[in-house]
Amino acid sequence: MTADREVALVTGASGGLGKRVAVGLSASGYRVALHYHRSAGEASATAAQVEAGGGEALCVPADLSMSADVDRLVGRVLAAWGGVHVLINNAAIIQDAPIAAMSEASWEAVLRVDLSGPFYLLRRLAETMRAQGGGHMVNIVSIAGLRGSAGQANYAASKAGLAGLTRAAALEWGGDNIRVNGVSPGFMETNMTRGLPETVRQRALAESCLKRYCDPGDVVDFIRMLVRTRSVTGQLFHVDSRIS
Repeated sequence: MTADREVALVTGASGGLGKRVAVGLSASGYRVALHYHRSAGEASATAAQVEAGGGEALCVPADLSMSADVDRLVGRVLAAWGGVHVLINNAAIIQDAPIAAMSEASWEAVLRVDLSGPFYLLRRLAETMRAQGGGHMVNIVSIAGLRGSAGQANYAASKAGLAGLTRAAALEWGGDNIRVNGVSPGFMETNMTRGLPETVRQRALAESCLKRYCDPGDVVDFIRMLVRTRSVTGQLFHVDSRIS
């Protein structure tokens, strides 16, 4: 390992897409900081996979809904490796219900993790990336934020907000060589989506032009390419086979 390897921070890296992205970025040469909330064992398994491939990993817990915890997360990574060059805002939760039946607690919990968490991270890391001469922030958005999703008003609202945050940050920080983009994956088999009702899963399949779920490997490959670009910012990319 060389001392000057760039650092990528991946939130929600204990499983699903986050784990795959972390392993993929390690294969691209990044040191990877693996954020998790409660799934310490799964985060350790991700770290073991990274290290088995010759990479470097650092597991750091944090509750992204709390700005002080986000500050501690970033502080741990900076203390260990001195910088963060790529941020992948992947962590998200779902607490689905029809609007009329959705509790205030469910509304607020999803907004805090899925929208406020990325905001805290972007705000905290802008200073670091500016001092480094630039960086790339990638927010994992969703088709639900573009067209809504019945029974997921909190999730759809958070992802719509994240899309707007992506563009606002790109406009504010482009002069500092900080690129901010959004990636909207297609419907994938992950721990989060496996818990969705079968009607939701079948609707996603029916809407796919290819009549199959999205391959997470395609999303990972796209992100690995995107973070290396120097002239792209403020964009929302749909790595999907559904017409959005």
